[in-house]
Amino acid sequence: MRITTEDIARICGVSRGTVDRALNNRPGISPKTKEKVLKVAKELGYRPNMIARSLAKGHTMSIGVVVFDLNNEFFAQLLNSIEIRARELGYFTYLVLTQKDPKVEKECLSHLVDRNVDGIILFSINKGDKFDDFLKNLHKPIISILNFISYQFPFIGVDEMHCMMDAVNLAVKKGYSHLIYVSPPLAQDNKHNTYTLEQRLKGFIQGCKENKLDQSNYTIINNYDYIKQLDDIVRSKTSTNPDNRTAILCSSDIYALEILRYLEAQGFKIPHDIGVMGFDNINTLKYVKPGLTTISYPIDDIAVKAVDSLIKIIKGEEISNTSFLSHSIIERESL
Repeated sequence: MRITTEDIARICGVSRGTVDRALNNRPGISPKTKEKVLKVAKELGYRPNMIARSLAKGHTMSIGVVVFDLNNEFFAQLLNSIEIRARELGYFTYLVLTQKDPKVEKECLSHLVDRNVDGIILFSINKGDKFDDFLKNLHKPIISILNFISYQFPFIGVDEMHCMMDAVNLAVKKGYSHLIYVSPPLAQDNKHNTYTLEQRLKGFIQGCKENKLDQSNYTIINNYDYIKQLDDIVRSKTSTNPDNRTAILCSSDIYALEILRYLEAQGFKIPHDIGVMGFDNINTLKYVKPGLTTISYPIDDIAVKAVDSLIKIIKGEEISNTSFLSHSIIERESL
């Protein structure tokens, strides 16, 4: 049986208003009475009725988080940091996974609204004017992270284009004259939101141009059969011109790790024969040999800023519409 404030009031011989003041640390109650009420509440295992409290306050003290899946360790790190920060600020987190399905994403968003979350952090797979209208009709504060949706919704991320330009600059500086860019998700239907990947591709191409690498000196692989395509290119380049050093730049650490495994299985020495670079600096890299050079950006800071910004909107405060956090290159043995 659920213990109510009325039960506590009856046992303590006080009014429900007195119990409410004690439980919510409000004035108008003596220290002795407050101590008695809190002691009884603890002994009875009293838990506040959050539904009733949320109806009274107009807030549920909960936020929704919408992401693709947990297959990439990046998402697990991000969600962990979001949950920790939300809990620190007194908010409960509802997580929903879209599996990169635009229809499922809309269903997930509607599901969160049905549960009356106070706001939503969204890593979207959808895009376009119709989706903007759908989001506005939810009548909930929304923060978009990493995958930009539109200027109608506050965005928090990193400058993906300059991240990849810096990666190209580093590879060229280290003497690599042929670059391969691997980004399998770009094979997805262009109706999907692939903002981060598109920006990274633009950065790669711009970086090649600024370093005077023409199209004969770089290759773009944008399909999920990337290992087979890579195999053909690598063997061709290493056999015809072994002095033309090749570096493989990846849009994610998970692809870079697969490529490292493939290259080592084929007998290539990293980075003597071929260089490899990732993107995200996931925690798993601590256990990888050779160490993977990668782009790092503050996942924890993005999560904290997303939660803080969302709660500010919930409270009616103004926030910046666009926030870019800094990035850096973590140099290890693979490049």
